[in-house]
Formats: sequence, structure tokens, C-alpha cells
Amino acid sequence: MNQYINRQCAEKTLRPGDIPAARVLFILSVAVGVAIIGLGIIWPLIPVYALDLGATGFQVGMIIASFNIARVFANPVSGRLSDRWGRKPFIVTGLCCYALVSVLYILATDVNDLIMVRFLHGLTSVLVVPVAMALAADIAPDTHLARYMGTLNMAVMLGLGVGPMLGGIIRDTLGMNAAFYAMGLLALLTVSGVILLIPGKRIKSGTEKPKPAAPIKDLLRHRVVLGLFFLRLFVASGQGSVYTFLPLLGNDIGITSSAVGIILGVNIFLIAVLQRLCAGIADRSDPRILIILGTVVSGVAVFAMPYAKGFVMILVLNIVMGAANGISMPAGFVLTGQVGRKMGMGSIMGLTDAGWSLGMIASPIFSGLVMDSLGLPNIFHIGGVLIMIGSMVIFVFLRNLSEDGAAEVT
Repeated sequence: MNQYINRQCAEKTLRPGDIPAARVLFILSVAVGVAIIGLGIIWPLIPVYALDLGATGFQVGMIIASFNIARVFANPVSGRLSDRWGRKPFIVTGLCCYALVSVLYILATDVNDLIMVRFLHGLTSVLVVPVAMALAADIAPDTHLARYMGTLNMAVMLGLGVGPMLGGIIRDTLGMNAAFYAMGLLALLTVSGVILLIPGKRIKSGTEKPKPAAPIKDLLRHRVVLGLFFLRLFVASGQGSVYTFLPLLGNDIGITSSAVGIILGVNIFLIAVLQRLCAGIADRSDPRILIILGTVVSGVAVFAMPYAKGFVMILVLNIVMGAANGISMPAGFVLTGQVGRKMGMGSIMGLTDAGWSLGMIASPIFSGLVMDSLGLPNIFHIGGVLIMIGSMVIFVFLRNLSEDGAAEVT
């Protein structure tokens, strides 16, 4: 990473006071990655904590869903406001709120309190990752959109992969409250770095100044925006079946919980690493081809999981799924960044992230109904089909897209 930063600095002639874009990307990735480790620490502990507070199964589902419900409504608003007021204030505010929320978790005394805290946590989360992604796209050189956004999202995914492992260790050795305090402490550490090291202005990127946000009606008529929104909605709805119900499938075929954790960890780490490795390909090729290829392969892997027998086959399918997502996601970043520079980066990030959050709300509810009526294997069959529908969405919405997609509307 340091070699890359030095190369970027050497390639550009900086004015006094300018901050190299690659240096900002590195600092931003470290800060967001560490903060997401804190979020990941408590991620697998929330259902356990909810049961300790007396939650029923339905209430556990509501507690988990409330986080994404808040994100659906807040994402478009926060992204649009960050287009007007700048990225740094939102990121700093979100990280400070993470620290506050960590204390509120400990103060929760019943299920209703925990639902409200999770809802508040969802509201604050939209101030961090989507806005940071918009900043990464703002500062990226025109030919490195996927590389910049993929690097930041790699940090996010690595944080989500490392966090749950640390969370289990902290809870087992120091107790549940220590896990919440750890999340808050990591947020405070990273907000200090953002305040001191991320400039509000004067970032040298070599790109044109980002344009202000377009009117909402124009965003909702734009074919690329609609295509990316529905792509993320369908993909999240399908992938959520794996992340939620793979432990149950593993139990049915004799795979231990620790083995399932390894499988999901490999899946997530592959997505993280391949985003950075495949970013150069996405920047140089037609992003639609990579998106369609990745989503189709990922959907087939999910569809096939009920037919797997034993640890090795499930692991191979999750490797295929993770690799396919790692290939398709940078291509999505290219399209998002191209349109975002024309219509408001934060607004586009907020809308597409709202699609993902909506899919993550629908997935556990819909999958639970499928399991009750059609059986566990059909969750994965339907999930795989939903992911493949995402590839069809991109094909339909973007089949006649111009080279930069900037002016395409419905």
C-alpha cells in the first residue's frame, strides 16, 4: 500500500496544501476498517444478548431487522446531505455516535429498549460507510474508480470478517458488556484519526470537481441508478439466505458451528481480497459483463448448496460464491462512481445502499416463510434464483448504455 501511495504522489504535481488522494484513501480505509471491526464484534452477539433480555424468536428477528429498517430510510437522506455539506462532518458524527450507541446497548433493560438501540445504530451507520465510499469516489482518478472504492470496501469486509472472531473471544473472556465497550473504544480511536488526518478540502485527485446532487425525480428516472438499486435489492435478498440459514443447513448435514464460521469467514475474506485484485480489470473493461458474470455464478453456487454433502463441498461452493462477488462488486463501483460524479456521489451511494438494506430486511423474513412452508433447501434454491434475477436486471436496464452512462434515463 505504501508503494502505491508513493507512486501516486510522484505522478502528480501538488500545490501547497494539497493532500494526495492515495494518502487520504489509505487513512480512510484504515479508519473505516477499524471502526467496522467494532461493529463486527457485536454482530453475532446481538441474538444472544436479545435472548438474555427475554426476547422471543420473533422479537429477535425484529431486533435484527430494525438496524436495516433504519438504513433504508436514512441512507438516501444522509447521502444527499453529504453532497451539500461535505463528507468529513458526517463521518466524524457517525463514529462519535457509534461510541454513544455502545453505551446504550449496555443500558438496555428489555426488548423494546434493544429494538430502539438497534434502530438508532442503523441510523448512525449510514453516516460512516456510504459517506466514506462517496468520499473515496470523489477523490479517485477517472481511471481508478474501482480501485479506490474496492480498496475501501475491502477494508469494510475485512473488518466484518475479523470483528465476529474477536467478539466471541471478548465475550467468553471478559463478558458481554466488554464487547460493547470495545466497539465504542474502536470508534473513538478512529474518529480521532479522521479529525486529525482526513482533510475537509484540498485533496489532489486529478478529477473534475464533483457536481451537486441532481433532483430526486431525476435520480429515480435514471436507468443506471434504478438498475443498481434493484441489483443490490435482489442480490441482498438471495445472499441473505446464506448468511442467515447456512448454520441450519450445516446442522442438517453434520457440520459443526465452528466449521460453518470458517466457511462464512472464507466467503467474506474472498470478497474483500478480490475486490482490490479485480479493480484494475473493472476499470479497463465493460462493467456490465463482470456484474452479470459474477451474479450468475454466485446465484448458481447458492442454488447448489442444498445438494452439497459435507464440509468440503459446502466450503467449495462458498469459495465460488465469494470469488464471484469479489469479481462483480468492483464493476458495480465503476457504474456507481461514473453516475455519482454527474448526479451527486452521496445521493447515488445512499440510494443503492438502501436497496441492499431493503434486501437484507426482506431476506430473513421471506426465507423464514419459505422454510416453514417449503422446507430449508428451498431457501437456497429461491435465494440463488433471486441473485440471478439481479443479473437480468442489469442486462435489461443497461443493455443500451452509453460509454459513461451519465445521461441515460428511463
